[in-house]
Amino acid sequence: MDKTCGCKGIRSCILCENQETPTNQQDCLKSDCVDTYDFCCHCGKAWLQTSTESDKGEGNLSNCKLITTQQCCESHDERGTRKFIHFPGIQIYCDFISETEEKTVCDKIYETPFCLSQSGRRKQDYGPKVNFKKKKLKLAEFTGLPEFSKDIYDRMKMIDVLSDFKPVELCNLEYSSERGASIDPHFDDFWLWGERLVTLNLLSESVLCFTNDDIPRTEVHVPMYQRSLLVVYGPARNKWKHAIHRCDIKDKRIAVTLRELSDEFQRGGSREKEGHNLLDIALTFNGTAIGSHKASEHSEP
Repeated sequence: MDKTCGCKGIRSCILCENQETPTNQQDCLKSDCVDTYDFCCHCGKAWLQTSTESDKGEGNLSNCKLITTQQCCESHDERGTRKFIHFPGIQIYCDFISETEEKTVCDKIYETPFCLSQSGRRKQDYGPKVNFKKKKLKLAEFTGLPEFSKDIYDRMKMIDVLSDFKPVELCNLEYSSERGASIDPHFDDFWLWGERLVTLNLLSESVLCFTNDDIPRTEVHVPMYQRSLLVVYGPARNKWKHAIHRCDIKDKRIAVTLRELSDEFQRGGSREKEGHNLLDIALTFNGTAIGSHKASEHSEP
């Protein structure tokens, strides 16, 4: 395994840490000081974990098993006393692609070198170069979304919540337990990226952890099943930060995330023309990853 990493500042991974002085990113085991709720993809509620449930050490993904809706949701609160919260803005589509399709997509992804990223991640970017602080875009290196994503996009449009979704950026993020990969709580940018964040989860399962600064000591865990499609929008997008804890990466995982443009770049927005140009490039599905030629010099054999 490559012994270099892309961590900067306060970010860290296993490769660059002193293991005798663990960072906050490592300390992700369940705490008695945090109320943890498990999101159910059937009823749309997040249910408070009990002391015997969702033991991270056993790698449990969610208290909600993939069985019929009635059976699953009745089992959440058999005594009628379990605490829950409504958690709107999450849609999960299990088995969005088949095992054969997953292998084909991953083979295509690994034909392109990855760039090192922070906190043990590796990435491939198919999108414009962005300076979020100065709110500037550069399109010179943007050649479109990758060819393999065309079939995924066509299938996404058949889902009601994504029927008018037009992706302008695709990012492949590789998470590895060997690197201690994680991502800190954050909001995706609101200036450029629009309402819906869409992620196809490949190679292994994991958990997306949501926190809200106005609701301290509370976490909502959303399961990311292998080969599932996750759509985040509404309050889950705008009011809750999302993160992935190191301890929730059990095996190598690839997140294929697609983003749409904000209203400012849509029809009638102040930067409509730029948005139109971006979409024209993106939807050619003939793109190469930004910086892939530089990354090839440092890629693993």
